Amino acid sequence: MTLWIGIGIFILIIVIVMRWQVAQKIDWQKNHRQQWNVDLYRERLRANLSPELADEMSQQLLQDEQQLKNQSFIQKSAVHSTYFFYTLLWGLLIVLPLSYYFSLSRYDVVVTGLQDSKDYLHTVENSSATEKNDNRLIAIQNKLRQDPNDGENWYQLGQIYLFNNEFDNALESLSRAAGLLGDKPHILSAAATALYYQAGQRMTEQVKQLVDRVLADDPADTASLSLLASDAFLNADYDLALSLWQQILDSQRVHVERRAIIESMQMAEKLKGTQRP
Repeated sequence: MTLWIGIGIFILIIVIVMRWQVAQKIDWQKNHRQQWNVDLYRERLRANLSPELADEMSQQLLQDEQQLKNQSFIQKSAVHSTYFFYTLLWGLLIVLPLSYYFSLSRYDVVVTGLQDSKDYLHTVENSSATEKNDNRLIAIQNKLRQDPNDGENWYQLGQIYLFNNEFDNALESLSRAAGLLGDKPHILSAAATALYYQAGQRMTEQVKQLVDRVLADDPADTASLSLLASDAFLNADYDLALSLWQQILDSQRVHVERRAIIESMQMAEKLKGTQRP
């Protein structure tokens, strides 16, 4: 029922607009004919007419000119009314259908559908990332079965376990990588990260020792600086966190996720502003 009422109102508005336009067209044609009539009088008066006919036409001309002046005044007054009328009509044509649409449950259905789509895409992305990680895990395990002395594959396996929060397996794989490749900074920093999260995000003495060893060899090691910055942020030491993140940005390392770091720095600045002096 509400749908038919809305359609009826919409059709009524269209009919009013069409009738108004027709009326305006008729008035314009009438005024045009009257103006043409005055011009014709003027042309005839220029010809050699008899004094009596010229006088008669002059009187008629004066009457028509006076009528045109009166109509011109009325038309000027009507311009503003016409503009307001059309503005109102167009406003109704836009507002009424939108108001009717937003009053329907369909609008809520559309909004809900959009949100569901976003949630679905987010789930698909996460599922895809997990699936890719699992496939990568299987592939590296197969490679290690063929060649268990490949230290780089042991390191990659440790990284995957670390991503999956399997810290014991990660530490075992990284230990094998270090035994084959040596205590390289990227292996030690990955081990420090695994120990840190295994301890419930606590900077234990063992974690500190590993981080210090890495930074002694490579002061701009991204993984170690990120770990220290995250721990400082977690403990509300925002000045230290900002300083460490800035060091990472200044290092100009190609694999640095600059956007994520900048967003973290912005969050730290906001939280820093809420701290009491």
